[in-house]
Amino acid sequence: MKKILTAFLTLCLIPLYLYPAEEEKKEEDKSYLDRLKKIYDEKVESGKKLYDENVESGKKLYEKNLGSGKDISAQTKKWLMKDLENMGDWEYKIAAFEGKAPEEMEKELNQLGNERWQCFWVDNAGKEKVFYFKRTKMSFIQKIPAADLLRIIGFLNQE
Repeated sequence: MKKILTAFLTLCLIPLYLYPAEEEKKEEDKSYLDRLKKIYDEKVESGKKLYDENVESGKKLYEKNLGSGKDISAQTKKWLMKDLENMGDWEYKIAAFEGKAPEEMEKELNQLGNERWQCFWVDNAGKEKVFYFKRTKMSFIQKIPAADLLRIIGFLNQE
């Protein structure tokens, strides 16, 4: 009778011991997904911050030179022409990594990514890895309201 009771209790209690293990695994997976979501949210937030800083910089330049209805100065015209030239252009960067630990390389590559550099090619040159990056040149023109942009273009055409 004791053997039957022991066997019965064992069969009844085994699922109770196994069930918490499954719950722990789900919690592990959930925490991993939460960590990934947190990292993603941080990257999105840093991108938004960089974008907002650039927009604010453009607004300040705009307000300084055009917001109060001032005429366009020669310096502003020069800046404007340079900014127009930058629209749609790319700038490039080449970075070589030789003998660096993967963690250190990852840190530097993440920093370049935060600065909007996009890797488009990697060369293996012996022990050295050469990364080729590109990004669009910053242009503030696209942040100026269309009506004001037309006013600026009209002024440029007068001269």
